[in-house]
Amino acid sequence: MNRACLVLGCALAFAGCALAQDKDANLTNSLVSVRLSAKAEQVGVLTMVKGDAPSALVLLFPGDPGVMRPEVADGRITQNRLRGNPLARARHLLVKPGLATVLVDCPTNQGDSCRENYVLSKDRFEDVGKLLARVRQDLPSVKKVWVVGHSFGSHSSASVARYGEGVIDGAIHTAAVLYAQGDYRLLAAYDFSVARVPQLFIHHRNDPCPSTPYYRAEQVANRYKIPLVTITQASGMKGDRCQAFTEHGFMGAERELMQTISKAVEGGVDQFKR
Repeated sequence: MNRACLVLGCALAFAGCALAQDKDANLTNSLVSVRLSAKAEQVGVLTMVKGDAPSALVLLFPGDPGVMRPEVADGRITQNRLRGNPLARARHLLVKPGLATVLVDCPTNQGDSCRENYVLSKDRFEDVGKLLARVRQDLPSVKKVWVVGHSFGSHSSASVARYGEGVIDGAIHTAAVLYAQGDYRLLAAYDFSVARVPQLFIHHRNDPCPSTPYYRAEQVANRYKIPLVTITQASGMKGDRCQAFTEHGFMGAERELMQTISKAVEGGVDQFKR
């Protein structure tokens, strides 16, 4: 995947598009953080229905470069470098009574881009686990936790799935980078069988990004016997093929994407087996 192209795409999406996220008056956003070391902090944005006591929590990992550096004021996100990513821009379609989300940033010591080796490591799981523990202190009602990654964010959902038995209940990889082309290559050779939690792939049939072709998602899903949900709906595409506003970012299919995630969290992945 061409990182320079993707980063530019995220920047253009942020600058030029009026997004639907954060417009629902019933939802509220808050920053959550935990200190990892003297020089590092792990931050996330909790989004939930006002006054709710959610029983399910979904951790969301946006794509390249994995760095959001969010700011929140009066219950709204005022700054987010990756707000064009589908997991960020459409999370309001996922959040509802009983279900909250956390957009997970890259630790502050990672600079302007999460390193590929880091996001696939146990360190990533441990850092995310500390943030999750902090959230659960504030939301003791949470009984079920899932993780969802988009594009490069699926590196994080894969690593958390690998190490997260007993901590999370399932992992969903959307538009995962499963083809060894461009800057990110490690997930293409990843052994998804090492995970001990249920997994699900969601992929757009017409994903145009060279690093995330649909046929490769089919191959990996079949090899590891992981259910694959194929999305075909699309509208309003614009920008480079690996940007957030093409089929790669589920443009025009945000509701279907979030409904599929919700169904998996509520009923498990077996319902999607073919």
